[in-house]
Amino acid sequence: MSMFATASIKVTATTETAAVFTALAIVIMVSQLFGQVLARLGQPRVMGEILGGIALGPSLLGWIAPNLEEQLFGGGIIDELSLLGQLGLAMFMYLVGLELRPSMLRGQAALALRISLSGIVVPMAMGIALAYGLNAWDTSLFPGERTLDGALFMGTAMAITAFPVLACILKERGLQEHKIGSLSIACAAIDDLFSWVILAGVVAFARSGSAIACLIPLGLTAAWAFVLLVLLRPAKRYLVKHFEHQKEISPLVQGALFAGLLISSVVTDQIGVHLIFGAFLWGLAMPRHNELQTRMETKLETVVMRLLLPMFFVASGLETELTKLGRGDLLLITALVLGVAVAGKYSGTWASARLGGVPERDAQALAWLANTRGMTELVVLNVGLKLGAINATLFGIGVVMAVATTLMTGPMLDRLGFAKSRLQTV
Repeated sequence: MSMFATASIKVTATTETAAVFTALAIVIMVSQLFGQVLARLGQPRVMGEILGGIALGPSLLGWIAPNLEEQLFGGGIIDELSLLGQLGLAMFMYLVGLELRPSMLRGQAALALRISLSGIVVPMAMGIALAYGLNAWDTSLFPGERTLDGALFMGTAMAITAFPVLACILKERGLQEHKIGSLSIACAAIDDLFSWVILAGVVAFARSGSAIACLIPLGLTAAWAFVLLVLLRPAKRYLVKHFEHQKEISPLVQGALFAGLLISSVVTDQIGVHLIFGAFLWGLAMPRHNELQTRMETKLETVVMRLLLPMFFVASGLETELTKLGRGDLLLITALVLGVAVAGKYSGTWASARLGGVPERDAQALAWLANTRGMTELVVLNVGLKLGAINATLFGIGVVMAVATTLMTGPMLDRLGFAKSRLQTV
C-alpha cells in the first residue's frame, strides 16, 4: 500500500470519527436540554429525552433543515449511534430487571396480581381488536405476511406499563411510602414481568411463523432463565460475600458482570427472541442485597441514561416522522389508538382495583399511573418495526401514544389531589 493510500485511510477514519463524535455530542446535549425543560414542567425527565430524540429526526430538524439532518446522521453515522443505542437498551433492561424486587409485593401480592392481570388482558384484547379494524381500513399499516403478528404487537403495546417511569413519577411526588405508591409499584412490577414474557412470546411467534414452532425459542428462553436464576445461585452468594468483605465491587468482578450481561443478551437473541430479554434476565438474576444493588445501579445509571440511551431515542426519532401524520385519516387513526390505549388500560386497572376494595380516588390514581408507558413502549414498537410487523407510520402513531399517555399522568394525579404541594395532607 502506498504512502498516499495510507494517508487517505487515516484522514477518512479521522473524519468519520469526528462526525460520529459530533453527532454524539449534539444528541447528548439536545436530549438533556429537553429533559431539563420537561423536568421543570413537572414531567419525567426521560420523556424530554425521548422528545429530544424525536426533534433530531424528520419530525423537526429534518423538516426545518433537511440538509443539516443528513450531515449529522447520514453516511452511516446513524448506524454507529444505533449500535450504541442497542448497548444502552441492553443496559437499561438490565437495570429494569435489577430494580424488580420481591419486597415490592410484600403484603399485597394477591391484590396486585389481580389488578395487573386485568390491566393487561383488557387493553391487550382491545388493542388486538383495533389492529384488525385498522388492517381492514389500511393494510399498509401491517406489512407482514400475517396481520396477527402486527395485532399481537399492538395488543402488547397497549398492555405495557413503564415500570421505570412510573417509579420515577412516584419518587418525584414523594409517593413511594404512600399506600397508593406501594400498591402501584407492586402492580407495575408484576405488569413489567408479564409484559416481557408476553413480548417474548410475540417475538418468538412472529419469527417462527406458528404457535407450535414458537414453543422452541420460548422453551430455550425458559431454560436460560433457569440457568441464570437457579443454577447461578452459588455465584450470586459469592458476589454478596465479595461485596460485604470489600464494601466495593472489584474491577474484575465488574468486568465479569458486564461480560455476563452481553453474553446473556447474545444468547436470547440467538435463541430467536430478542437481546433485551437476556439483559432483563441478567438483571433479574442479580442477588437481592440492597446496598449491593444500589452500588450496581449508581455505577451504571449515569452512563446508561445520559450517554447511551439517548442514542436509542435518536434512532427511534429518525424512524418517527410526525409531519406525515397530519392527514385527516391518520389523525383519526392516531386518535383511535390513543383513545383505545387510555380506555383499555384505565378501565382494566380501575375496575379490578375497585372490585379489590381500593377507594375510588386511589383506584383512579392507580389507573392513571398504570397508563404510563414511557420508553418501555418504544422498546416494543422498535421490535415490531424491525420485525416488519408494523410500518413506520404506525410506529410514529405508537410513539405519539407513548408520549401522550405518559405526559397526561402528572396532570391527572394533580386533579386527584396527589400534587407535590398537597402530599403532606393526603
